[in-house]
Amino acid sequence: MKRFCKIRGARVVLTATLLVAFSGALAAQTGPTTTQTGARVSARAGQRSPVALPAPEQDGIHLSLDQAIRAAIANNQDMEVTVNTAEAAQFFLFQNTGIYDPLLSASATRASSLLPASTQLSGATDVSRAETVDASAQVSQLTPWGGTYSLGIVGNRTRSNSTFSFVNPSLSVGLSLGISQPLLRNFGKRATNIRIDTARNSRDAQYQNFVRSVQTTIDFVEQAYWDLVYARANLLVKQEARNIAVELNRITKIKIDVGSLAPIDIVQTEVGVATADQDIINAEAAVGVAGDQLRRLLNFEATSGQTPIIPTDEIRSETQAFDLAGGLKVALQRRPEILAQSYVVASDVLSYEYWQNQTLPQLDLVANYGRNGLGGRFLSFSDDTPPVATVIDNTNFFDASRQIFDENFRRWSVGFVFSYPLFNRAARGAKGVAEFTLQTERSRLTVLQQDVIVGVRNAHRAIVTASRQIVAASKGRELAERNLDAARKKYDNGMTTSFEVSQIQAQLSDAKSKELNALAIYRKAVSAYHSAIADILDWKGVQIEGIPESSSPRVDAKADAELLRRAVEHALAAP
Repeated sequence: MKRFCKIRGARVVLTATLLVAFSGALAAQTGPTTTQTGARVSARAGQRSPVALPAPEQDGIHLSLDQAIRAAIANNQDMEVTVNTAEAAQFFLFQNTGIYDPLLSASATRASSLLPASTQLSGATDVSRAETVDASAQVSQLTPWGGTYSLGIVGNRTRSNSTFSFVNPSLSVGLSLGISQPLLRNFGKRATNIRIDTARNSRDAQYQNFVRSVQTTIDFVEQAYWDLVYARANLLVKQEARNIAVELNRITKIKIDVGSLAPIDIVQTEVGVATADQDIINAEAAVGVAGDQLRRLLNFEATSGQTPIIPTDEIRSETQAFDLAGGLKVALQRRPEILAQSYVVASDVLSYEYWQNQTLPQLDLVANYGRNGLGGRFLSFSDDTPPVATVIDNTNFFDASRQIFDENFRRWSVGFVFSYPLFNRAARGAKGVAEFTLQTERSRLTVLQQDVIVGVRNAHRAIVTASRQIVAASKGRELAERNLDAARKKYDNGMTTSFEVSQIQAQLSDAKSKELNALAIYRKAVSAYHSAIADILDWKGVQIEGIPESSSPRVDAKADAELLRRAVEHALAAP
């Protein structure tokens, strides 16, 4: 018995260490454990501040799960793709609101013409000369109801050598207000704002994609973090198994030397040492893979080099009770993929309504009202015989402009403009395309909702399965330890062989690895569940800032409520 004191001592020390570091007490039906990081992430491109890794210590970079999540949401470059796409959608919306920008236009031209006088009515003897200067300015704008209005002023100065022109040079000014309002096709806010509303839905959908990228990044970090914790703990198990195999090999050599065992018995113990070495090599490789995956999520491939990451959080086997029906309700209401697809459906509804409007005839109300003014050098003739000509010099444009408001030189017009393309196949065809596109996207939304329901159920089932695996793995490890104790006693008394002891020791090593793996799987399953029901940001205390305010998408609320009701009933009825 004394020969195995070192083996038993090493086993007891490592087992106690693993139980303290990785198991904890089982606490059934407890509330969900929440890690409040208090982290904030900006939804604006270029606004995330990089977070540096903790300073490396002698054995590596010690990193908690909270620090890993903070670093990932600050440094992960995969999130840059979605945030840049969302930011581009924001500017696309801004671009489309430009349809309401007032348009200011102005023009100025000068012209001169010389024509040979062909008749006395031209008022010139040889050459009829005319010089004109035209200038205009106008502002026009689209109205929310689809119409347009314009307000403009025009001016003209004309000088000629015609003796029949009794205002020479003449200065004319006109002020006009014009309105064109569709009454059928393109009437109303829905048809006018189609591109703005569609761009807004697209923007909101892209920001939902960004929210989901933050959620999945946190979940990926959790998965990678616990993979690394398990890989390092599993390496300790394999190293402990090798130490025991080496000790068994040493004791076997002693027994061979004293003649209590045959020399052939040393082969099996050496096989056990070689097998343990292979397990250590594989475990070390798993540690490297898990570390690289976590390093990739944190975007620290270049900065951290080959310095290992040492997780500081412990795996605990605290089982938690989760309300599946409540989780389904939360998931169907909050999953960003569902919200994003709902915005797509809302845009398709707008498109269908727009093209339905385009099948109507074009009937526009047009109206125009204006005031005129005239100035220049006037020739006034008296009633005397012969008449006496008097020149009235009024060559100022301001004098002509005052007549617009002081005199009643007005003009107006009102009317209707009707047009309709025969057969109108373009609009009717586009309406058909929009109708079936809408039905397709609605079906995709339903399929997505069904996939989310299945995903939540699978995530919940994974938690239940993992919690049961923890109990089974713990029991298996306890039995393997008792089996090894019995085998060692038999070995001390010469009642068994080193082969059987080595096999039982390998079984204990596997049982410990399975228990650690069950603990890690459970923690990963909990994170996957929170990701599936889309409350992982609340669970981790992460806030997203800078998302523009948005309205709820126009979807079939009645159909969504029915789907939710059936999903909950199915969840409660199914095993």
